[in-house]
Amino acid sequence: MADPAPAGAATADAPDRPLTLEEKKAAARARARAAREAQQAGAAILDVTESAAGYIREVADREGKDHGVRLRILAGGCSGLEYRIDLTDPGEPARPDEREVASNGIRVLMDLKSAIYVTGSVIDYERTLLRRGFKIRNPNATSTCSCGESFGV
Repeated sequence: MADPAPAGAATADAPDRPLTLEEKKAAARARARAAREAQQAGAAILDVTESAAGYIREVADREGKDHGVRLRILAGGCSGLEYRIDLTDPGEPARPDEREVASNGIRVLMDLKSAIYVTGSVIDYERTLLRRGFKIRNPNATSTCSCGESFGV
């Protein structure tokens, strides 16, 4: 899966100008349709890399939690939307309004709105000299902030 375009870069789907309200609505409908089709086809909505899965298992074991996370998209950050990842409690069921995905032995719960924004994404975990943390490669993002913790659509 390809990395999203750098912040401010135009893609084949995004014009070089700000989107109109109608274009934003059409893009949101297309994301929702893609998420529903992926769910119906049994395709993975998102993938968790082995590096991210290993980190989640390590922290969950240390804190007595399940090998699962709840992923939410919230308004905020410098680009308009930000990711929120929390460990799930032992035996915690999916809520009625949530989708459940399993990848690399990690159970990922997300509400329907968040699932629309992250369909096709890859959750990775990186450890470098300058940065340690989750890195989400989201093909739906049309812009990201320089730290990579928020995005826009």
